Amino acid sequence: MKIAHLVSSKIFAGIEQHVYELSSFMSEVSDQVIICDDEINHHMNRIKTSNLNIGSRYSPLNTYKLIKFLKKNKVPILHCHGAKASTIGRGVKIFSNIRVVSTIHGHKKNNSAFTNVDAVIGVNKLLTENIPNSTYIPNWFNPSHLGHSSSRKGPIIAIGRLEKVKGFDQLVKSWINIKEYLEIIGSGPEEAKLNQLIQDLNLEDRIQIVKNCDYNTIENKYKTASGLIVSSHREGGPRVVLEAINHEIPVLGSRVGIIPDLIPKECLSEPGNQKSLQILLEEMVPILPQLNMQGIKAAIIENYSVKSAAKKTKEIYEALLKASS
Repeated sequence: MKIAHLVSSKIFAGIEQHVYELSSFMSEVSDQVIICDDEINHHMNRIKTSNLNIGSRYSPLNTYKLIKFLKKNKVPILHCHGAKASTIGRGVKIFSNIRVVSTIHGHKKNNSAFTNVDAVIGVNKLLTENIPNSTYIPNWFNPSHLGHSSSRKGPIIAIGRLEKVKGFDQLVKSWINIKEYLEIIGSGPEEAKLNQLIQDLNLEDRIQIVKNCDYNTIENKYKTASGLIVSSHREGGPRVVLEAINHEIPVLGSRVGIIPDLIPKECLSEPGNQKSLQILLEEMVPILPQLNMQGIKAAIIENYSVKSAAKKTKEIYEALLKASS
């Protein structure tokens, strides 16, 4: 069985790490190739990659180019990750007999990209509501990544693409009365605006944006982080919460994705509500060192593993191949 994974981003973040870990684990039993941009293919060092220079998701030429590649390499299943890749995948489904699987990694206002494909996977239950042929397969943390407890001697961290949906502007504004040091780790289009906001609020001595971090650098951040903040308006997983809990790092977050299933309600704020976030931070940041994460860590080890996700994903692939034979 040969599987091609399609990702469209030029930034290596949560979705791309998800694809790399899934394909790495599954490469032990099947051939895997990741079709991705040159900007991120060096992160996929254990998996074969290909850059087809796929631009617009709506271009018939790009669809033809992808179909030609898949047929030449005798790939029967294309697994698309995210809305842009899935829009391209719909074209592949229409103009070829290649089976198409799409994974929804986060909430979208319009889920049309995930219709008219053979199977859909959602990383939380809400993502698959009202979508035909859909299956819930939760995100994971990779237990092979060392889960030593954080020393909690480093800064509080927030991790993600610097995009409006991540709510980092509200996080910065909510930090006005917090004395602890915060690192926002990520790159993206909101970087200049966030840096300007930090300057305008005179928070340069308490907030820093750390960009261009690879996964090993982030792993080192986990070893000393004293807390993780998730301020997103919408999320699918997010996997950074699982990774932080794996290191017994206290988490404060928006009531989005799987976060309410993982941390106590006292550690949650309402998404998109800066007042709610600020109240949470001012109440909970001073007592982060007292929070015990051992019980929550035991629960995620049991319920959120790449091994379980790979097994369920493989079953979907096999069912599609059996149906088409």
